[in-house]
Amino acid sequence: MKKLRNYFKSYLQLFIVISILLIACSLIYPFLVNNYFNDWTQSGTFGDTFGALNAIFSALTFSGLIITLLIQREELSNQRTELVLQRQEMKDTRKEFLINRVTNLVYNQLERFEKNIENFSITHDETIYKGQNAIIFLYDNLNVTFRGVFDSHEEYLKAKKESVIANSVLLANNKSELNKFAHISYNSVKVLNDLLFSTDLEIEELDNLKKMFFRNIGFINLRVIERLSSLQSDQSETLQTEDYIDHDLDVGVFKKVEIFLEYVIEVYKTKLTEENFQELKEKAEKE
Repeated sequence: MKKLRNYFKSYLQLFIVISILLIACSLIYPFLVNNYFNDWTQSGTFGDTFGALNAIFSALTFSGLIITLLIQREELSNQRTELVLQRQEMKDTRKEFLINRVTNLVYNQLERFEKNIENFSITHDETIYKGQNAIIFLYDNLNVTFRGVFDSHEEYLKAKKESVIANSVLLANNKSELNKFAHISYNSVKVLNDLLFSTDLEIEELDNLKKMFFRNIGFINLRVIERLSSLQSDQSETLQTEDYIDHDLDVGVFKKVEIFLEYVIEVYKTKLTEENFQELKEKAEKE
């Protein structure tokens, strides 16, 4: 607006200068004519002399029209600029609204996940561990074996079998709680994943929201989930029929837990990039 007022002031000053010049010319004109002919009778009547002023005032009107058009042109240019700025502002506002909306939805799923952990319980030796205490108990007691610490592959396989049996026995009486925990965890992460692929945010922003979600869940919780997700596979790879019989274990008892929690870990470990985004989006739509 300030710029428009400056232009209007400049054009008005120009119009005033031109008008003064034209009026001055109109006043001087008859006297110049009379001076040239030396007699009013030779130059025609005084009134006829002013007939030529029609052209002058027409020129004055035309100059005013030109100035008006210039002002209108400048106004239109400023209006276009304002429209561009308004569109950009609306775009920025929409993006900010979208980020806030998606962030709120992500936090809703995070609250759901945290509530799931809060309600999770493990019973061992007649002691009930609930919530984060159950997670810490599993983190401390689920045995994990690693390659490279044994003298032979046979020793590794023996140690792994003992570890898998110990973990299976530890969790055998908690399969109902584990299935419920795994199912709710899966649902929360599935909704999160679907949400990320249904918005118009930049891929980097979506990946940051996903990282924020899992960062808030915490390393220990994710580590326990990862251990639980591999228990069924470890059983299938390690145990024989007699092992199930000797330790009163059910075959495939942790299969649902594995299916649900493997998905959680997969989403957690997958980084969203320009290269894989479309493929992951199509995969999420089919699941």
